[in-house]
Amino acid sequence: MSVFRAIALKILRSGRFRGHRRRLFLLARAKPPKATARNTAPLRVLVLGVYMADRMNTAEHLVEAFKSSGRLQVEQRWVALNGTTNSAALREVTSIVATRPEPKYALLNRLLRPTDVEEFDFIIACDDDIYLRRGFVESFIAYQEMFGFAMAQPARAWHSHFDHMFVLRRPWLTARQTSFVESGPLVCFRRDAARLLLPFDEASQLWGIDLVWAEIIRRSDLPMGIIDALSVDHSLRPQASTYNKAEEFAAMDRYLSGRPHIPMASAFKVVKRYR
Repeated sequence: MSVFRAIALKILRSGRFRGHRRRLFLLARAKPPKATARNTAPLRVLVLGVYMADRMNTAEHLVEAFKSSGRLQVEQRWVALNGTTNSAALREVTSIVATRPEPKYALLNRLLRPTDVEEFDFIIACDDDIYLRRGFVESFIAYQEMFGFAMAQPARAWHSHFDHMFVLRRPWLTARQTSFVESGPLVCFRRDAARLLLPFDEASQLWGIDLVWAEIIRRSDLPMGIIDALSVDHSLRPQASTYNKAEEFAAMDRYLSGRPHIPMASAFKVVKRYR
């Protein structure tokens, strides 16, 4: 890493700068692609999420951001973990109140119905600690359609917390077709990818499942990628602030030992760049 980049990242990660950037981030509206999809038929989108009711979260903001708009008919289902919410809007889309900790993917599976994969065009899995610009979901689905990604994630804004620089927004690109898409904080499955990957593998405690997804998508010869034209603000909570990182690495190793997956060394590769 260059000295300039190291200094820039240190500034971007500072708490004071991060809060200021978040305010500016939320003032702007998500820009849709200039080229619109030829098919203007309504699309059904299912949003699945888990929010921790006993911690600061952005779930109420996300529920508002994911509302139906334009050609999208959006249904939301959320799990409340470790308590309940005082928000009427959030209670309206809270399908389950979990009174004891469970793995994320087990909770998401409890939200799924047997016919969902066939009834919805896209299924989004979302965490509870990101901010989205106005108009995000409609623009994101439009980009995913335009690039033909079976599985896609938005890039992260540069003031976000992150483990891998690979997911940070490239302002000179519109999108990247990649060999890997992270399982969070937001990932979107087109119906063909959902058929392969849902319901989620509940043996995964948290990490590693996206390396398995990448191998399944690769074998199925489906494209996946990162939308750089749209970023999310992932600055509310630092990485691994709600779990033990060493324990998660050990659980990931156990999980991956018995499943075909791409190696971490092959994960951060760009197949094609869209400028």
